Amino acid sequence: MSKKLTQVKNLKKSETMTVITPSEEIVLAQNLELRNENVEKAYLNIIKGCKELLSAFDTLRYRMHVTIDHTKSDKETNLISEWMCYFMNLTLTRNKYGYHMLYFSFDSEALTRFGDKMFNRMLRVVFNCTNITVTDLNIENSIRIEHEASDIQPFFINRLLADPKDYITITAEDKVPS
Repeated sequence: MSKKLTQVKNLKKSETMTVITPSEEIVLAQNLELRNENVEKAYLNIIKGCKELLSAFDTLRYRMHVTIDHTKSDKETNLISEWMCYFMNLTLTRNKYGYHMLYFSFDSEALTRFGDKMFNRMLRVVFNCTNITVTDLNIENSIRIEHEASDIQPFFINRLLADPKDYITITAEDKVPS
């Protein structure tokens, strides 16, 4: 039996993936609900890990974060939830096939001000929460990391200063003594 056939037979029934080739899309059998649950769980774990990183800062603005529950915004969108802080934006969304996806971007000014250290720590959190060894099935292909730093701070500040909405939560982490 060929190695490729053996690998296909060894797939769990709940595991599936979409393989996109330049000319066509091949959809393998998958339990979409289970995969989406794992992506949502990873999203929440990434937020938890990033909150821990923020708690080390003395300055309040660096410990603040905004959560947006797009499902309660009464707007038709594929966005599900979004978490942002001074440093980064993490978005949980649904693609056109119903798969949940995670998008991660880091702020360019924060990168300039603090260097690579915080960016690298946040990347480790993202990868540790989405690695195939910590999830029930492979969700690594659901992560999109922006390769170039973004301009997140104006959007973050706008959310902090905007009129309160019931689907937007603004929180500050407590300072953890070092």
